[in-house]
Amino acid sequence: MVGLDTWNWPLIAPLPSYGRGRERAGGRYMSFIHGDGLRDVIITVEKLKLKMYYTLRDLVDLSASIVFVGALFFTIDLCENGTIDGQGDVWWDMWRQRTLLFTRPNLVEFVNSSGIIISNVIFRNSPFWNIHPVYSSNVVIRYVTILAPLDSPNTDGIDPDSSSNVCIEDSYISTGDDLVAVKSGWDEYGIAYGRPSSGITIRRITGSSPFSGIAIGSETSGGVKNVLVENINLYNTGIGIHIKTNIGRGGFITNITVTDVYMENVRKGIRIAGDVGDHPDESFNPNALPVVNGITFKSIWGEKVQQPGSIQGLKNSPFTGICLSNINLHGEPGPRSSPWKCSDVSGSSLQVSPWPCSELTSPHQTGSCSDHF
Repeated sequence: MVGLDTWNWPLIAPLPSYGRGRERAGGRYMSFIHGDGLRDVIITVEKLKLKMYYTLRDLVDLSASIVFVGALFFTIDLCENGTIDGQGDVWWDMWRQRTLLFTRPNLVEFVNSSGIIISNVIFRNSPFWNIHPVYSSNVVIRYVTILAPLDSPNTDGIDPDSSSNVCIEDSYISTGDDLVAVKSGWDEYGIAYGRPSSGITIRRITGSSPFSGIAIGSETSGGVKNVLVENINLYNTGIGIHIKTNIGRGGFITNITVTDVYMENVRKGIRIAGDVGDHPDESFNPNALPVVNGITFKSIWGEKVQQPGSIQGLKNSPFTGICLSNINLHGEPGPRSSPWKCSDVSGSSLQVSPWPCSELTSPHQTGSCSDHF
């Protein structure tokens, strides 16, 4: 196997909202397709165009990633099966063996860019996260298929990060980590950079993962607001919907609506947690507590769900304004099923089965749910 030093893979600086590579201190290996400061970019399939089927080994021959800086009106047209294959097994093995010096490359990353359309493309075997729009706006990702083995490490499907006006729709994702994860920076670096993710729509996504179907976090230090998740189908998944943050994150997670979700064979249906994720270094501020408020889950149905949900806030920053409505998360009879778990949380619920914890029970259409009907 060709060694990474022989490949001479290019390095780039860490993102300012992360302060270091996500996996290792220092820089990052550049993404397979990397763009910075782009406008009006399209990656799509269009028949009878020049074939563009790249693998990482192609890039070994080129000794570089595909790099676009400050371009306007750029289009990548793929024909035939329209596949971009990261051949990530080489990187996964090095990660497992702890031989990597820097953070693995994403398959696609656009930084400080706007007017991005990615459609009708198959992404396979990314070394790390598959599609990562960061500090970007007006992004549409639709009709894509994203595939990686379920045991592939950290192969998130789509991670909008400190970005606004993002639409992710009509896609199938099956990977080794979260299918879609909304992010906005990591601890003190994300707080200082201060750029939230907002105006995110995620709809008509189908997929499976040993981790989360749809996630917010855990890197949310710049804040996440105004997110709509709807018409989601999840199978054989660890956690259906996962909102996750931690002490030291700071930031906020607010005005999140999740509706019309079907899940089957899921370990936990809904989880909102304040104890998830690690820290970039020891300099995080333990008094930087996240604010979680205004989270609505409605019209959610699950079969073979081991635990319907857990909502566990922070003692000094309780999660408030949680609404559960028209939710049925059915487990299988027997010892594998367990009830809701809640702490440091307040809200209300309507038509929820099994009945949630006392902090979220309300016999009338009042409190947190009244604003949504």
